[in-house]
Amino acid sequence: MAKVKKLGFATKVLLGLILGGILGLIVGPSISCIGFIGTIFLRLLRCCVVPLILCNIVLAVASMGDVKKLGRIGVKLIVIFLATTFVAATVGLLTALVINPGFGFEMEVAGEVAEQVAPTFSSIMLSFFGTNIIESMSTATLLHIISFAIISGIGIMYMKEEDQTKLLNGFGIISRYIMSFLRLVMKFTPIGVFCLMANTTGQYGTDVLGPLGKFILTIYVGLAIHAFVVYGGLYVIGTHKSPLKFYKLISPVWVTSFSTCSTAATMPVSMRVCEENLKLRKEVSDLTIPLGANMNMDGNGLWYGVVAIFVAEVIGMDMSLGTMIIAILTGVLMTLGSPGIPGGIIVATTIFLQTMGMPIEFVALLSGIFSIMDMGITTVNCVGSVVVAAVVSASEEARAQKDQKKRGASPANA
Repeated sequence: MAKVKKLGFATKVLLGLILGGILGLIVGPSISCIGFIGTIFLRLLRCCVVPLILCNIVLAVASMGDVKKLGRIGVKLIVIFLATTFVAATVGLLTALVINPGFGFEMEVAGEVAEQVAPTFSSIMLSFFGTNIIESMSTATLLHIISFAIISGIGIMYMKEEDQTKLLNGFGIISRYIMSFLRLVMKFTPIGVFCLMANTTGQYGTDVLGPLGKFILTIYVGLAIHAFVVYGGLYVIGTHKSPLKFYKLISPVWVTSFSTCSTAATMPVSMRVCEENLKLRKEVSDLTIPLGANMNMDGNGLWYGVVAIFVAEVIGMDMSLGTMIIAILTGVLMTLGSPGIPGGIIVATTIFLQTMGMPIEFVALLSGIFSIMDMGITTVNCVGSVVVAAVVSASEEARAQKDQKKRGASPANA
């Protein structure tokens, strides 16, 4: 009798996602009684985030041994992050122009609204630095932790070699311990995902597919285009490899981010996938994933593009080419400002609409259904960071091979 083929990890998680969603739709809100199991799974993932980011970024930066190399990689990351976010906002806007999510939707707009302040360049920069690293760690303020870890890694470069070795060995041991803890937690991913999806679909059901169904569809069509066309193209250009195998290898990132709606909870999974599945250069992935969690918000950028067209169509506002360009650029700015804004993307959307001269009453409407779209937005954000890590890692690998060839040829030329 032939043995039944053992299900792989990705298949188990996908089954958990699908079965949980189906059960939630069948049972309804009462399925929330198992939601706490998914919450426990989320908390176990999140408790890995702070020590993993701190240790791995310090190790990544210090192991470079060269501030110039750090600067080179950093510039590549920032340029790609900003470029893909700009493209995402454009994709969102164009997708909305094709689908017209606001046509046929009616809403009364009236009343005074509180004034919101758009983030300035100085406020965005200040949001990267805290005053107390212990407080930042206890509140999981990732921007503060990332900047502290980068500066700490640079500081270690200038220490005596003996002290460097001791410090880095300590950070390395803690990092390996956290990864071991993470592997144990990941064994329960199918169960955690099942409970999270059952709770989500049980809570929202199919009611959201009513008046705002077209808006939700527009968001997901745009996200799909960005995830597979834009990211697929970027991956092929940057690595000269097939994106199909890549997408399969990063399946834990897809499923975890979609089911948890949490970039922070997905971050340890992304770092593990980069190291174990993709075999990327560790100093690149350990820097890219945490930085991307705060700077690579393509899903958010796409959201702003769709929101601009949706609101304009509902209120009958004429969107000229110049206005659309302003909407795209403002959306990119909002993605940079969101981490430092209390309330995240919803508050940032308020500022976005006010900047565009649009009524911000729409925020209350959209915030009610945002959780449904947050699953896709978070997924694109997390997958995007892994794609960028792969591209920059390939770039650094090619550079290293080129330098090695030069060194190998030098004696012969002498």
